[in-house]
Formats: sequence, C-alpha cells, structure tokens
Amino acid sequence: MFSNSNSLPIATISSLAVSEAAHILFWGDDDTPESVAARGISYTLFFAIFGNLIRWSYGYQLLQKHEDDESIEDNRTINEEEQVETMQSTYHSFDNHTSSSSSSSTSGDYLTTTRDGMPPRQLSAVTIKVADENTTLLPQTNIKSNKQIDTMAVPEPLYKRIAKRINGFMSPPLYAAFFALLVGLSPLKPILYDKQSFLYPSFTKAVEGCGKAAVPLILTCLGAQLVSIQESQHPASPQMKKPVALAIAIRMGLMPFLVVPIVVLFVLYGSQFSTLASDPVFITMMIVLGCTPTAINLVQITQVNNIFEEEMLRMLFWSYGVVCVPICTFVVFLALNVVDRML
Repeated sequence: MFSNSNSLPIATISSLAVSEAAHILFWGDDDTPESVAARGISYTLFFAIFGNLIRWSYGYQLLQKHEDDESIEDNRTINEEEQVETMQSTYHSFDNHTSSSSSSSTSGDYLTTTRDGMPPRQLSAVTIKVADENTTLLPQTNIKSNKQIDTMAVPEPLYKRIAKRINGFMSPPLYAAFFALLVGLSPLKPILYDKQSFLYPSFTKAVEGCGKAAVPLILTCLGAQLVSIQESQHPASPQMKKPVALAIAIRMGLMPFLVVPIVVLFVLYGSQFSTLASDPVFITMMIVLGCTPTAINLVQITQVNNIFEEEMLRMLFWSYGVVCVPICTFVVFLALNVVDRML
C-alpha cells in the first residue's frame, strides 16, 4: 500500500534533470534543468508529506500486534498442555499400582475427587495457585476502585485530555509532516528561506545540509537491516513466501498497469481542471511515485511493534535487490515515452 516516496523518486528526478532526457521534461522554452529538478523534488516532497501522514497513522495501526489474541492462544495452549501432563502423571501412577487416594490424603496441598470406575483425580498445583490468586484479587480490586474514585473526584482539564488523545495516535514523522505544512503555508516561509534573512545562513542551511545526507543514510540503514536476513540460519517457510511474493507482485508488477492509464486520462482530460496536466515533470513523477517499491521505513514500524520483521526484511531485499532495477528502469522509460508522445 505504501511506496517509496523519498529516496528513490528524488534520486530519479535529480538524475533525469542532468541527463539528455531533461529536454523532454522542459515546461516551456525558458525552462532549465535546475527548474526541472526543483519541480520534481517539490512534487515528490508534497506526495511524501501526505503519504507519511497516512503511513504513520493508518499504516501504523495496520501493523499493530494484537496482544489479546496471542494471550488467549497462549493460555489455551498452556491449559491443554497442563491437562495432558496431569492425565499422564495420573495414569502413570495408576499403572504403577500407587495409591493416589492415600498419597493425597497424607498431603494437605492437593484435593482429590473420585469417580465411578475411574482413578482418583488430583487438582494440579496450577489450579490451586489460580484459585489462591483469585481469592487475593478482592482487596486489590477494592484498592483499585478506591483509586479510581479518588481520580474521578479531580478530573483532568479538558486541554490535557485532548492533548493525550492526540499524542496517542501521533508519532515523530507525523509531527514533522505537520510542522512542514506549517512552515510551507505560513509567513514563516520567507523568514526561513529568504537568503537575506538572519535565519537562512544560520538555521536553514544547516537543515538543508542534513536533508542532503538523508538519502544516503536511508540506503545505508536499509543495507544494514538487510544483513539480518543473511544472519538468520533458517530458510523462509512457505507461509512466509506466499505473502511476500504476493506483495512484491502487486507493488511492482500490477501497479504500473493501474497507474499509467490513470495518468494518461489525467493528461487527456485534466487540462481543463489544472495546469499540472501540461507539466511533463508532474506527469513523470506521478508515474514514478505510483510504481516505486515498498516504503523502507515500514521496517521501523515492524520493529517498533515487534511483528512481521522478517517478512518485511525479505520483501525489501527482493524488492530493492532483485526486482527494483529492471522494473523501475522500465517505468522511467515508459513515463518519458508518455510525456514525449502526449505533451
């Protein structure tokens, strides 16, 4: 669902702007390669901002681990294993002609029950422990209820409750995206980007220097994370191969057949709604952004949630290490061909 919206598209448009294909991407006679690169990066960053908003909110929720389901399954498995162990130990004692009733009567820690035609059955220590814990829950419940009454007596202010609720579904990338929109759509933009202002050489240039290092750092982190695949000693199971192969097929194989017709229809009929339909850079970037591999930072989401880590790493390995080069090369040539023929 979420594609690479930063490193790969920015590198692609930066390379196209200084190549022979820049003449195909010119929007008017006075256009330059620098303007081509600037427009392409701007379109990419706008796409990345809104993509990150959805990725780190809805996508983050999709990759959450459901602890309730796992605890139920774990408890069910533990109960079944305890029942089997209890039955095996009971029948083992019965086969060895040991008197379970006499041993249980001499020990005060276990309770026995007798049934017609069946050997005596002991209640396991786990059952007694659970019963003891249930009996000790009453005072704790009263304490908790008293604490709840005390907290209800002094309710939190409304602004604190609203802030906690907002912070509950927010993440650092979401905060960064909102701050980016605030800077771009407010009077802060000329203050930060005017070369004659005080903040441009002292603050903005430093942020731009960090931004130029973002793409190499992202690719370096991806390579470091893919090393863990080589360190894993077990091969991928069939249950893991199927979703990984399906995700790669949809993301890299099916998406070009969906994105290109939509963009072509926008070129044919979108000029009456927006001037962007006549911009070759916009058309090229829409095709490239729609057909890029899976987003790299989904690895961070799986690592934070501690679920689907190996599946995500294997999918990124095959997407970027094997499938990306031929598919992305074909997509770029296809986008340039669409622009050359229709604009």
